[in-house]
Order: sequence, then structure tokens, then C-alpha cells
Amino acid sequence: MDDISIVLQLKKGNQLAFTTLYKKYGVQAFSLSFKYLCNKELAEDAVQNLFMKIWMKREELDENKPINRFLFTVLKNDLLNILRDSKSNIFVLDDCLEILNYIDGEDTEAQDFDREQVEMIRSAMDQLSPQRKKIFSMKMSGKYSNQEIADRLNLSVNTIKFQYSQSLKQIKEWVRECAIMLLL
Repeated sequence: MDDISIVLQLKKGNQLAFTTLYKKYGVQAFSLSFKYLCNKELAEDAVQNLFMKIWMKREELDENKPINRFLFTVLKNDLLNILRDSKSNIFVLDDCLEILNYIDGEDTEAQDFDREQVEMIRSAMDQLSPQRKKIFSMKMSGKYSNQEIADRLNLSVNTIKFQYSQSLKQIKEWVRECAIMLLL
């Protein structure tokens, strides 16, 4: 079934056309969402929201315009809104732990991480001061407790905790800004 037929059937409320549309574009929509959100659940929610909007607005669709452009424009706008919503603090760096372990070389299994996603997080880590980067790397390795890091670096435990939390905050903000710029 081509896109024009799908849209025409969708406008009539045909659920099979909706399923066909989902099967045709759902994986692409998820990949794009995950690339920018770095969170499987948020990416799934974004895709679900996208297709819910399509179903709700199905009667307004124009069969003469490419449905894929409409789909990805709606998705892009939703992703931008999610990334810009700093009040809800949706982007959580811990959701990228697998990527960080991959970057550190600890996860040697083949991963399906997008090259841009890995580079975005690597760039964010490179923005840290040398001291924060050292603390962050030691903490992320999982090999050292806060006390052990403090002892090795001759710092207080509170300093380690503060520097680590500030590192997370800085990386989260950098990645969020990069994701927004890539979407624009």
C-alpha cells in the first residue's frame, strides 16, 4: 500500500491503514527519538505520542502531501519540546550509562549506538575541567567509592560528591543543547 492509499484509508478511520503506517515508519521514528533522547522509554513514549496525534488528526491529513514529512515534522517538534523542557528535567544522564561504559571501553559487546550519540556524550565529557573529568571517570568506572576517590585525590568526600554532581549537570546540559542544535 502506498502512502497516498494509506492516508486516504486512514482518513476513513481504517485501523489496518494505521497499522500499516506504524509498521512503515515506527522503527525510523523510534531510532530518531532514541538518538536525541538517549532513553528507550522516552523514545517509545515519543513514538506513541506521534502516532496518537496522527490518529487524532487523521481527518485533517492531506493525501497530496508526503505523510513521512508530516510525521517527522511532528516528531521533531515533540523532541524539541521535550529537550527544551528544563523544568521537567527529562534528560537523565544515567539513562546513557550504557553509552558511557561503551565510551570507557568497559562494554565490549557490539552495541547499536548511533555514532553521533556517542560523539555527543564524548564531547560533553571533554568539556569538563581536568579535575572534574578525573573524578567523573573514576566514579563512572564503578571501581571506587567516593571515599576512595577522595583519598586518592587528597580531597574531601563532600568535594567529590559536589564535583561529580556538577559534572553530571554539565554533561546533561551540554548533551541537551547539542541534541537541540542537531534537531534544528
